[in-house]
Amino acid sequence: MKRRQFLTNTLYASAGAALGTGMMLPSSAFGVECSLPDMPRTLVNLMFYGGIDSRFVFMPAPNHDEAISTAGYLAKLWAARSVIYDSAYPDYASMFAAEYDLVVDPLSGDSLGIHKSCGWLRSQFEAGRVAVVANSFCSRNRRHDQSQLNANAGAPAFDALVYDRDGWGGRLVDALSGTANTVELSHEISVFGNGSTPGQRLGRVIHAKNTRDIALPNVNPDWAVTDRRNVLTRALKSYYAARSQDSSQVPFSTFLQHNEAFREFGDEVKSRLDLCGPLPVELSGLDLNSHHFEQQCRNLFDLCLVPDTLGVRTVSMRYDGWDTHNVQHGRISSNLGDVFGAAGGLATAMGQIELLNGPSVNAADQLLFCVTSDFGRQLKANGDRGTDHGRGLYTVLIGSDVVGGVYGEAFPEREALPDANGKIPLETSGADILGQTSTERVLAEACEWMQPGSAAAVFPDAGSAGLEPGVSLNGLLAA
Repeated sequence: MKRRQFLTNTLYASAGAALGTGMMLPSSAFGVECSLPDMPRTLVNLMFYGGIDSRFVFMPAPNHDEAISTAGYLAKLWAARSVIYDSAYPDYASMFAAEYDLVVDPLSGDSLGIHKSCGWLRSQFEAGRVAVVANSFCSRNRRHDQSQLNANAGAPAFDALVYDRDGWGGRLVDALSGTANTVELSHEISVFGNGSTPGQRLGRVIHAKNTRDIALPNVNPDWAVTDRRNVLTRALKSYYAARSQDSSQVPFSTFLQHNEAFREFGDEVKSRLDLCGPLPVELSGLDLNSHHFEQQCRNLFDLCLVPDTLGVRTVSMRYDGWDTHNVQHGRISSNLGDVFGAAGGLATAMGQIELLNGPSVNAADQLLFCVTSDFGRQLKANGDRGTDHGRGLYTVLIGSDVVGGVYGEAFPEREALPDANGKIPLETSGADILGQTSTERVLAEACEWMQPGSAAAVFPDAGSAGLEPGVSLNGLLAA
């Protein structure tokens, strides 16, 4: 079996594409021989594991009640959530001024707040590059494992806890071509990249935990003789060499093929990256609270340097730590700063990616971020200054082709009014953001942006999935 044929049937796969004609960049920017191909349209799935409190990220402006006439919405919201801030502010207006930046929704003209820790997200929103799909849902339950599976599978109604199944990123790759790959940048592998063919699950997934260390190690003469990596490498090479002589040991023979194939593939990736020189100091010196995420941001930059070698079209990233049952304020603010801050991971990575120009396109313009989570949080805070598991949340798209604004009613009046049982959601423990728009609807639009006609293959039931009354997602992304 040829090396690349073997790879396409294993966990690690390459596209097998020839090195395309690229643009030679000045040596002051990258390595003298670094040739950048055009970046194809690439979808980045960013999962917030743990369940994000969307109502902490986005907040109604102090003039909300006057502008919208919501039956005392702000007073009820403040009563329901003020404990999160541990009595740091005497009233809603002072909290908003200290915690939020005021922005204007380009679709409705209404004002709202974005948390100050999200400086880069705010700048992107003001540039019309952020779409916020309010009142969305990616699962119908509050269990982490089931909801995370549903989110990565793009199947909100799926109620069986079966991990050997397809993911929406893998189905999208299947719809694009037989050679495109999903690259997992996180420290764990999700079902997001699983293809739709059961016998070839994970067949086109590259787990690039560190793109600068993707090749298997060889014995290094600079290491001490007793260096742990040298000892292990020598032992494995000796063991595999002995086993390879035994033709009856089929599993070992297969493993050796895999070892050789992946070593060659890793060497190819490393060689291309070496030509481009070291990471920009802005990325190599990036210091976040989550070292996993800072490494993912470095990897994302590398993907944009060698997209042809990796054959990448869909990317999976993750940030953990959103299960904020207690003392939520500082924890979620720190998380948001890591991801969306003016000096955070995405701001730093995208700042460097914006410098990458192929022969005809800028790499940054070819990226579309889809940001979602297991589920949202409840409307009313709990007794531990946090929020418990909810259902509804906001799904966020970020990219140059996004038609920015808020899709749906960001702060529904019904939350401040008695429901059919006479209960006011903002005053009731256990009440959720009412999830109305299925993420299938949103993600199908992302698929169409990647390749017209692909949504029908990836989300065949999207047309009948939930959609908030009065909301249209047509035109969510420019063609």
